[in-house]
Amino acid sequence: MGVKPLGRHLLLELFECDATALSSLPTVKTSMLEAANRAHATIVNHVFHEFSPFGVSGVVVIAESHLAIHTWPEYRFAAVDVFSCGEVLQPQLAAEYLAERFTAGRISVVELGRGLLNQVVEESRPALAAGPQRRPRGPSARPAAFKRGADTQGRRARRGRRPAA
Repeated sequence: MGVKPLGRHLLLELFECDATALSSLPTVKTSMLEAANRAHATIVNHVFHEFSPFGVSGVVVIAESHLAIHTWPEYRFAAVDVFSCGEVLQPQLAAEYLAERFTAGRISVVELGRGLLNQVVEESRPALAAGPQRRPRGPSARPAAFKRGADTQGRRARRGRRPAA
């Protein structure tokens, strides 16, 4: 018998998309909300932001988890996450709709099973049972990838964007 995850996480990359659609906050917002509806999600809230000179980021919080998008119109590219818990939500329907809506010429989808509980490493259980451990604080305690100035390939740092006024 296989391991059943608590949730499914689709990582969707859309290439060769319609740059005009990807740069339009209203288009991205309505597309993401429609994708959630088509996947049979229960929408709880949403927030979207347009960046200057271009690009949109947003998240749709759903009772089953979330949908998130980050667009790079100048590269005709969008990265989308569809994370779902439970049996009702159909994340592939959201992915198919968004690929069609943004007229993606090429698509990459990776599906991850999240919460594979019976695959927890046995050695980690005693540390967790011992109670919370105090972690060091401050900049020197951060992993190298999270230190200020580190090359993290973060989209906002890489592109030098400022929020639109």
